[in-house]
Amino acid sequence: MRQSVGNPSVYCKLTLGNTPPRQTKVVSTGPTPEWDESFAWSFESPPKGQKLHISCKNKSKVGKSSFGKVTIQIDKVVMLGAVAGEYTLLPQSKSGPSRNLEIEFQWSNK
Repeated sequence: MRQSVGNPSVYCKLTLGNTPPRQTKVVSTGPTPEWDESFAWSFESPPKGQKLHISCKNKSKVGKSSFGKVTIQIDKVVMLGAVAGEYTLLPQSKSGPSRNLEIEFQWSNK
């Protein structure tokens, strides 16, 4: 994942369906932090209608201020096997700046 932000100490929380949330490491590498991380979820059968919720926050701010969030439908990943793209994080307030998150998804039935 890669995100363009103007503030360090950023992390993202990922939630998929009813599974326990996952969290990236806190990255403090400047205005464009990159996470070289991957997460895997196991399913009994291909997930239909599932959504991945991602919320990115600044850990260094009091109250862990939000950089934004995005919800991604993952049906396309299951159908195509892999999807990569850039997603716009919706800011917590309407006056907040728009930021993008670059993600690559892969589906495997192994």
